[in-house]
Amino acid sequence: MRISEGIDRRAVVVRPPWSTFEEAISGLVERLAEIGKIQRALIEQAKARICEREAIASTAMVDIGVSIPHARVEGIKGIVAATAVSPAGVYQVADGAPIGIVTLVLSSPSLTGEHLNFLSSMSMLLQSEHTRAGLRNAASPDEIWRLVHENESLRA
Repeated sequence: MRISEGIDRRAVVVRPPWSTFEEAISGLVERLAEIGKIQRALIEQAKARICEREAIASTAMVDIGVSIPHARVEGIKGIVAATAVSPAGVYQVADGAPIGIVTLVLSSPSLTGEHLNFLSSMSMLLQSEHTRAGLRNAASPDEIWRLVHENESLRA
């Protein structure tokens, strides 16, 4: 699955009002439910699974200001993702370093390989400083989606 197929433009939040990891996770999971990508009944379970996963090992790549929190949750159909970006940081890690790009990924437990491939593709996409700068400074969800689509095509 291509990243641009997993991220719905309606699941992109530009300059969110959040300041903590928990607020970011809550906001992105809620957004996925609002647009019908996950069932409302799965919201609390999805948030809990992501936080449990994050407690085991942080998904924040502090050196590049990116985080890809993820979980496999029973009841999720396929792979769904939501993204938040902000030049000032979506949230800060414990030492105050800003995380300016957060892509939350949820998938069905039956899609282990696909889940890992999606995470790997997202991580590879975000290794480019040029791509990260474009995403952090984008003015709209459409611009974010366009940047993802164009830059993933360059790596295909």
